[in-house]
Amino acid sequence: MMMMMTVENFLLFQIAMFTIGGFLLYRYGESKYERGILDGILMHHEGRLTYNSYLEDGTEMLDIQIQEIEEE
Repeated sequence: MMMMMTVENFLLFQIAMFTIGGFLLYRYGESKYERGILDGILMHHEGRLTYNSYLEDGTEMLDIQIQEIEEE
């Protein structure tokens, strides 16, 4: 009987860790996505990000070029 409680506790612990880990990964990815969008907008505004849209075999493709930051 004591063995069953140990296995149940272990499974509950694993479920809790997976849930917490999944939530933290989701929040981390969300913040990095937002940061990437803001960086892209800033680079486009500065003229460092240029892109060209074209069709290839019926699929819309996007060619993105980013110029390096010029040091003074």
